[in-house]
Amino acid sequence: MLRIIGVDPGLRCSGYGVIDTDGVRHRYVGSGQIRPAGEAMPERLGELFVGLREVLQKFAPHCVSLETSFVAANAGTALKLGQARGALISSCAMQQLEIL
Repeated sequence: MLRIIGVDPGLRCSGYGVIDTDGVRHRYVGSGQIRPAGEAMPERLGELFVGLREVLQKFAPHCVSLETSFVAANAGTALKLGQARGALISSCAMQQLEIL
């Protein structure tokens, strides 16, 4: 069985879901949200990094599927979302997880 965690990045709320799969059968393992409490951008990014690290340690996935950023109407929002995504990627990299 392969354990995969899917992450939907966000600055105020990053959601995640965990499944086990053998390629044919899929089993729900868990899901939740990482909600940074900080108001300052560096604080929120740090909380995302640490929050995902805790989730990764709890569920021990084999790989991560991280939603890619899309072009938004507001360039500033897209840049901020990219920073959140970067914090989450860094957390995965520290755990030496493959990002799909």
